[in-house]
Amino acid sequence: MKRPGVFLVYVLAIAAMNHISAGGAWAGEVLDRITRKGVLVAAIDPAWPPMSWRNEAGRYEGFDVEVANEIARRMKVQLQFATPKFEDITAGHWNGAWDVATSLTPTEQRAANLDFPVVYWYGLSALAVHRDNTTIRVPSDASGRRIGVLKSSEYEKYLTREPFDVTGMSPINYKIDNPQIALFDTTNGPFDALSKGDGVEIDAMIDSVSTLLSEIAKGRPLKIVGQPLMYTPSALATEPGDPEFAAILKKTVDEMQRDGTLSAISMKWFNFDVTKGG
Repeated sequence: MKRPGVFLVYVLAIAAMNHISAGGAWAGEVLDRITRKGVLVAAIDPAWPPMSWRNEAGRYEGFDVEVANEIARRMKVQLQFATPKFEDITAGHWNGAWDVATSLTPTEQRAANLDFPVVYWYGLSALAVHRDNTTIRVPSDASGRRIGVLKSSEYEKYLTREPFDVTGMSPINYKIDNPQIALFDTTNGPFDALSKGDGVEIDAMIDSVSTLLSEIAKGRPLKIVGQPLMYTPSALATEPGDPEFAAILKKTVDEMQRDGTLSAISMKWFNFDVTKGG
């Protein structure tokens, strides 16, 4: 059997990029299943506000939920949610239980099991101090000070300057030298310690901007210092083997970025735009 000519290959590629409603004649296995059923199944975290959670009425809401809904709307299919364990998502071999997963940091290790067709938001990390602090005005002022972070987190890596296994991450401009690192076993640990007072247990802490703002809104006596320390990309994830589906996801999200929809969803849930990297 002769191999298809270059022109035919080009035609097939263009057909695969067309809107899903045009038909699935050249679709891969996942895209073909979505087309046949008219349903996109997205894996989300059921208890991770403001990204995704189930409200008192039993409905899902949050940034990732709204992004997934908009993708499904533009693909002209219904949306359903799955809530698998995180390790089941990163292990791959989904066996059709869900089609796409939200909010995964693309790493070389995970790329052995998954594809990351498009980055759609960035985790912004920042330094925070007690609101009574007057000596740490910019991150570099925290050099040599006691800084609290979650153990084994990206924030600990930032302070130790351990290399990040993150694909597409912008180069990091390290601003804090020789910190005294205080490690905590839970996310609330640094918040609780810093909330006790300026310099009582720690002098500062690092966490995501969204979490810091959420805790401050709840009444934590903290304030963010300076600009974000780093921007960690977060992507949609798919299983390898269906480049047509991956291409449509990228095309759809790119359109949402160009027309301002993605930024508007971000502003709704965060009051700032997390969809653009540093």
